[in-house]
Amino acid sequence: MLRSLRASSTWMQARGLAAKKSTTEPKFTQSAAFKGRGSIQRAPAYQGDYYSSDAYANKKVFSALGSILAVVIYFGWLREPSDLDEIWTTPPHILTSNLERKMLREQIKQAQEKGMDTALLRAQLEYVDVKQEALRIQFEQKTKQDDRRRQQQQQQQ
Repeated sequence: MLRSLRASSTWMQARGLAAKKSTTEPKFTQSAAFKGRGSIQRAPAYQGDYYSSDAYANKKVFSALGSILAVVIYFGWLREPSDLDEIWTTPPHILTSNLERKMLREQIKQAQEKGMDTALLRAQLEYVDVKQEALRIQFEQKTKQDDRRRQQQQQQQ
C-alpha cells in the first residue's frame, strides 16, 4: 500500500510539472519586470547632501537662537556685578583724569629712579585736578542738554 501511495504522489508531481509547462508565458508588458519590480533595487540618482537639507537648516536656526538665549540669560540674570561694570558706568571725566594721574605717577617714579627733575611732572599732576573739574562741568552740561532734547521730543510726540 505504501508503494501505491508513493507511486501516486510521484505521478501527481510529474503530472503537475507537465501541466505547468503547457501554460503560456505572460507577455512582457504584463510582467513584473515591465512594471519595475525586479530583483535589483536601484538607488535614486541624486541623494541630497545633509548640509543642504531642511533638517540641517532648522538645526542651525535652533542652535543660533539657543546660543543667543544662553547669552541673554547669563548677562541678564546670572552674572554678578564686576569691576568692569563699574568702569563702564563711571563718567568719562573721572576715567580720563584717573588714567592721566596714574600715568603721571609712573613717570614721576621712573624719573626719580633715573635721578631726573620731577617738578614739571608734579605740576602736570596738580593740573589734572583742574582739568577733571572742567571736564565734569562739560559732561554735566552735555547730559543736561541731552535730557532737554529727549523731553522736547517726548512732548512733541
